[in-house]
Amino acid sequence: MKNLIYALFISSFAQVLLAQKKELDVRQISTSEFPKVNGKLWVRNPEGIKTGSVKFYEDNVEREISFGLFEKSDSLPKNKSVLFLVVNSNESDLAWYQGVIRSSLTNKTVHAGDKFAVASFTCKENGTFMVPQKPIFTDNITAINAAATAISTHKRSDLYRGKSQVYLALNEALAFYESQHIELPSGIIILSDERNLDPDFAGETPVVRSKRLDIPVYSVCLDKYDKSFEVEDLCKQTYGLYYTAYESSEASSKLTNILKNFIDRHQGLMYPFSYASSFSKDGEPHTVKIDSQAGQSGFVLLVPSQTMGEWISDNPLQSALILLLIIGLSIGLFLLYRQNKLKQQELLLKQQDQMQTMEHQQNEAKEKIKRQEEEIQKIREEEQRKRSELEKKQRAEAQEKEDEIQFKKMLERGNLPWFEFKVGDNAGSYQIASPRLTVGRDASSDWVIPHPTVSRKHFELLFKDYVYSIVDLNSSNGLKVNGEKVKKIELRHGDIIHAGDLILTFHI
Repeated sequence: MKNLIYALFISSFAQVLLAQKKELDVRQISTSEFPKVNGKLWVRNPEGIKTGSVKFYEDNVEREISFGLFEKSDSLPKNKSVLFLVVNSNESDLAWYQGVIRSSLTNKTVHAGDKFAVASFTCKENGTFMVPQKPIFTDNITAINAAATAISTHKRSDLYRGKSQVYLALNEALAFYESQHIELPSGIIILSDERNLDPDFAGETPVVRSKRLDIPVYSVCLDKYDKSFEVEDLCKQTYGLYYTAYESSEASSKLTNILKNFIDRHQGLMYPFSYASSFSKDGEPHTVKIDSQAGQSGFVLLVPSQTMGEWISDNPLQSALILLLIIGLSIGLFLLYRQNKLKQQELLLKQQDQMQTMEHQQNEAKEKIKRQEEEIQKIREEEQRKRSELEKKQRAEAQEKEDEIQFKKMLERGNLPWFEFKVGDNAGSYQIASPRLTVGRDASSDWVIPHPTVSRKHFELLFKDYVYSIVDLNSSNGLKVNGEKVKKIELRHGDIIHAGDLILTFHI
């Protein structure tokens, strides 16, 4: 019952605080080192606050509090909701603002799951200032651009001169947002050079409503008019940003930065803090009040109960009686446990002896099988080795005979073929005295060309039945014959070969 009362108390207190949309809040409270209390003070203002002005009160008594440097939130949401509110009273200015919006919308500013919408305003039309009254949210950049492009100009009305159409349209935009119940960090971006005065509101002003809904107001303004009555102050009060620019590229850059940093600013800041509590360890919730220049708030501090050591220190007689009872029960349980333990150990020893005997027999059988398999494997490997050596020898003998036959055919012309070569500053000739000639940088090549553009195994020259062929051995720089890159080709007298920087002329 007591726990239920605590839960109801904490729930009702939290609901009251949430309904107030506080400017600051306490999170991540820890009482593990009580009476020291640790936590983080969240502040709504992304520019931060002066922590020296923050006061904590327990039972209306101020506590001395220590703050650390502010931190940014480590659990930001992935998506955001943004409503562009664009003035439409001047054709050239409207085109400027439309271009700024389109230039700022990229995959880095609009993500899947975002909610973007576009509305315009200038004067009252069909009972409202914002057009359309219910803009459509989307994360499709093409659709957002189309909505911005579709805005048409609307002449100003003398009926509302002296009253801020920006503020009136903004109030309607905030009311629309409230009706949508969008569970995303939300904001309104005003693109306007409207310079009329702030009107008198009967009820919530845009600033009050913006703070209540946690919807900051940003603004990007064309910097070519007198801005004596702009919305800059409104942006500051709602924790948005205000920019002016003359060049559309600069304005697009400002708007892009707003969209990129939107969620980070919306999350506010965290200030780690600690203080010594004056509450007794009673295991009950207590209210701590907070007062600062940003406003008033508070939080529920669930004070821990006394530890066992602290209770024993306060109740020595009851502690001694309980200790004696525990000792008696412990001795009885220990004797019973020891008797059962001895029986279990005897049974376990028997089982272990049986298991060891079985494992020994299994290991002997495995070793015997392993030795037999190793002997069989050795016999197979030896047989395979002998077969391989015989096949290698046979292939070598066959190749040697074939080379002799082909070499005799090469000699039938009366002279052996040769290469004229040039590589770098070196030039000369090389006689081909074998039906198979490998050329490359590697020392194992038949003809070693120590040049960095020549691969280790660059190409091979083959003679077979009066036909000379050249084969590229997967070289890095490739092989060209008469200017054409080849893998394998028949050579003729006078063919010019390029292998890297090596230039060869083939002669028969």
